[in-house]
Amino acid sequence: MAPRSELTAHLVREFSRRWGQVSASEEGAWRRSLTALAQVVRGTGLESAGVGVELRLPLTDRRIDASFVGRDAASRPTVVLVELKQWDRVEPSNFPDNVVVGGCEALHPSVQVGSYADYLRDSHSAFTEHGFALWPCAYLHDMRSEVAEHLREGPYETAIARAPLFVRGDENRLAALLRDRVGVGNGIELLPSVVEGRYSPSKHLIESVAKALGGSRVWTLLDEQRVAFNVVRGLVQRAAATEGKGAVLVVGGPGTGKSVVAVHLLVTLGLEGGYRVCHATGSKAFTTNLRAIGPASSAALFRYFNSFRHKVTPPDAVDVLICDEAHRIRRTSNDRRTPRSVRSEISQARELIRAARVTVFFMDEQQNVRPGEIGTSEEVAEAAREEGVPLHRIDLNAQFRCNGCTAYIEWVDRLLSDSPSRAGGWLESGEYTFAVFDTPRALEEAILRRVADGATGRLVAGFCWPWSDPREDGSLVEDVRIGDWRRPWNEKSLEQTRARGATPPPQRHPYYLWATQPERIREIGCIYSAQGFEWDYCGVVMGNDLVWREGRGWVAWREASCDQAVRKGSVEDEELRAYLRHTYRVLLTRGMRGTFVHSTDPETRRLLRWLTATDSMARGVRGR
Repeated sequence: MAPRSELTAHLVREFSRRWGQVSASEEGAWRRSLTALAQVVRGTGLESAGVGVELRLPLTDRRIDASFVGRDAASRPTVVLVELKQWDRVEPSNFPDNVVVGGCEALHPSVQVGSYADYLRDSHSAFTEHGFALWPCAYLHDMRSEVAEHLREGPYETAIARAPLFVRGDENRLAALLRDRVGVGNGIELLPSVVEGRYSPSKHLIESVAKALGGSRVWTLLDEQRVAFNVVRGLVQRAAATEGKGAVLVVGGPGTGKSVVAVHLLVTLGLEGGYRVCHATGSKAFTTNLRAIGPASSAALFRYFNSFRHKVTPPDAVDVLICDEAHRIRRTSNDRRTPRSVRSEISQARELIRAARVTVFFMDEQQNVRPGEIGTSEEVAEAAREEGVPLHRIDLNAQFRCNGCTAYIEWVDRLLSDSPSRAGGWLESGEYTFAVFDTPRALEEAILRRVADGATGRLVAGFCWPWSDPREDGSLVEDVRIGDWRRPWNEKSLEQTRARGATPPPQRHPYYLWATQPERIREIGCIYSAQGFEWDYCGVVMGNDLVWREGRGWVAWREASCDQAVRKGSVEDEELRAYLRHTYRVLLTRGMRGTFVHSTDPETRRLLRWLTATDSMARGVRGR
């Protein structure tokens, strides 16, 4: 079909029907690349192989260019993935796993298709339940062999060993690989297992996540957490036994163990119960952290809320969907890039309930930090009512963060309210460490001393300074400037820059590297990179976006913010103040053992000093 353009016409019709309008560039790519691939397989004896084109990876919008299905010499059902590129010239990149195409960063084709294979092996029923083998490769049909030499050597050798790279002139080698892997036939009969396969995480994947988390005290269930875990597990088992649907809402403040319970449910229900489980959040930093902790294919388990658009996700696609940080649920999963044909007509909360037999929401209603984040208990309850699904609520109150100091968390809530109060006995007793510094340099030095003594620590700040792209040599711009003290924000990921580029794997994502690599301690994190991470000590720079004014309380200063998401005029003043209070609440609760603070506003500093001073000192501080 391909050489006669019949296959391209078929693709255009089917793609338009399912996912929206096809761009001219994509249509042209199908015509050229699929014709080139057709020339490879013509006359190779693969007529009985099954072929899939543009098949989607489960629960994602990623698609595989071509998939060949058949049996190998040992009669094992097998799939060969082929990533097709029209590139004729590529340069090596300074970034691991990347190449430069037309001046832009892109994933090396072998890395790209290799990651697709990892994802499928650990999430698609053909491979996790039915024993299919899987072999990835890439075919750059317009590239000459001499041009491709640097794509096959040095840092790319490991990727190519896993996913061979073929270029123009390698057609016989590619044909031989296809014959060896799927040439025995029976492909048409096997094809439905691939095309109609469902999301089904492998036990190996869940065991790997469990092993990665098992050695950390942070992920141990205690007391109230275990009670909540038992209740949720029981509700899930009951719904599964009756083939019904259900939803569970778990509400708790920072440090009450919501994420701990969520991850234990993921592991236990996946391993012991054999359920198809999936974890989702709305936070890039948090999801990156979880994916980095687990194996390379962890992306199959750890998803985003907008991965479950109802027009592309079948009802009950998973048995249990665990929605962590559900306060970050948005009004809709649509964005400006969503094709019209798949644009959602229902709320994101309803989509998440539709996508699973049982959906579990973990939320803290005071952590919405951006416009459009509407995750509240009322929103979830309304979505459950509209879907006709019973909702059960569980409250978590015990404190497991901030040295277990519930009084400190309560004090932070009062601090950011309209009636802040003095710190209580928790400060004088040393139950939790809190200190105010007059300069950012003194704040930084205090964190560095703690780290030198063996603790972990980072500096974070309100989004009150521009966040520049890295320079061409990779160095970071010192955007955060307070007097003569200058520091860079943490490094952006390539897809966040103006140049754009491929998202790096979680273990090398700048957010994860910033939070974990000792040499990055002088980079400053913001709300978007810090949410989901914890350190022994956290230094917080409060900017002029939220300041204290006697007689008025907390005042939001729009002009001081560099966060375009909250600075825009459509955000009302009171709404802006709420977002900023939530933002600093998150930042002030990242420290496990202590929090150090500097405010760039003198009056706010005086308030903080008075609230945390002894009685005798407080009179003098208040007087000044």
